[in-house]
Amino acid sequence: MAIKSTLALIKFAQAQNQRLKAGIVLNMLKPRSGITAEVVELIHTLGTPLLKSRVFDRVSLARSSMTAGILKSTDQKAIEEITFLAEEIVDLISV
Repeated sequence: MAIKSTLALIKFAQAQNQRLKAGIVLNMLKPRSGITAEVVELIHTLGTPLLKSRVFDRVSLARSSMTAGILKSTDQKAIEEITFLAEEIVDLISV
């Protein structure tokens, strides 16, 4: 699993810098997919914090690099997801 090698890199980096903070963000989620709950359960067993933010698979996100970006789009749900994620990250690193 790719997540295990990613978590190993995080633990290695945190051993070098104990102030380094990390968390997993679930992204490209499919609405009403049962696999999301399974992934959440697996991540909890691996011992790395799972952020509350969830970013769903949206056309507006895919197009954002060619448009004015998510925050200037008309997709209110995408704006809320990205804003919530940004706020959560700022809160995490501000402690």
